[in-house]
Amino acid sequence: MDETRRSLIKGMLTGGTLLAFGIPTVTQAVSIGQTLSDSARNCQLLLGNTPIDEAFAKGAQAACTRYSSFSQEGALSTFQLTNELLIDPLRIAELLTQSRNMRWVAIMDYANAAIFTELVRNSERRLLALGSHMSTSSNNASLPLRHVWTTASSAYSAGGLLASLLVQNQPDFSIVENFLEQAKADSAMKDSSLAGFSSYLLAEKPATYLHCAGISPLEASQLLGWKASKNWESASSGGDESSINQDQTAPGATLEHLRFDNWIEATGYAVVATAMGMGTHQEPCSSRAFVHQSGQRRLDHQGLSGNHFASFVIDV
Repeated sequence: MDETRRSLIKGMLTGGTLLAFGIPTVTQAVSIGQTLSDSARNCQLLLGNTPIDEAFAKGAQAACTRYSSFSQEGALSTFQLTNELLIDPLRIAELLTQSRNMRWVAIMDYANAAIFTELVRNSERRLLALGSHMSTSSNNASLPLRHVWTTASSAYSAGGLLASLLVQNQPDFSIVENFLEQAKADSAMKDSSLAGFSSYLLAEKPATYLHCAGISPLEASQLLGWKASKNWESASSGGDESSINQDQTAPGATLEHLRFDNWIEATGYAVVATAMGMGTHQEPCSSRAFVHQSGQRRLDHQGLSGNHFASFVIDV
């Protein structure tokens, strides 16, 4: 079976499972500039026994190390699953019940993700973000790397940070984020422009943002499967294409100094940094997307193309 078709079927099956079982409770929208909660300070990593565990954990640990002043030990506690979800899901259910005042970042394959979602829903824990991440090794794919998130609000968005990392040296990609509630706008949203991207706004209710690099908003919409519209309005501040991308959470440091071996490490960094309250480029909207096309095909020399996994950020 064609790899792109297989990825689409997996995503449809996962989405159908979520609709059947119900999405776990989500948090209420909050101000992006709010003080870190205790659960964000006590962040834990749950690895679901997938081929990409090591790469994701490396990026996650890099985020924790960079923001060590916000954590108690400067190291990210990690819990490794084997086959518990498929063989003994009650053990994970018990772990969820016993855990208190923690923020879990979890990754796993789609089959385990369906079971884990149901466990989170039954335990009445709060799901902040649910992501689907996939790459294809096909040379015919328009966007070989795709990320899709459903997030409680834009306050928990990792898309902007991930886009700023991937655009530096990765192949063509798309990042789509859907927000269940709009975060309250505050000073953290005054400059949401992203270096290397041109920003567009679809001035309808609910608001939608589209950030494009090397592609027009009309073409980007078509590749994303969005309804084609000619009503995109420029939302870019002057100098977006050439400005230096500053990480607002680390004064004096730029994201240009961050280098990752592959896209999975970058994803691990972005997800954990956001879980710790260090997200950047967040906007008050209902959905947004980042689409990058460089016109160049970059081979994945570490054999990480063709990987697919789900990610969770959960308060327990």
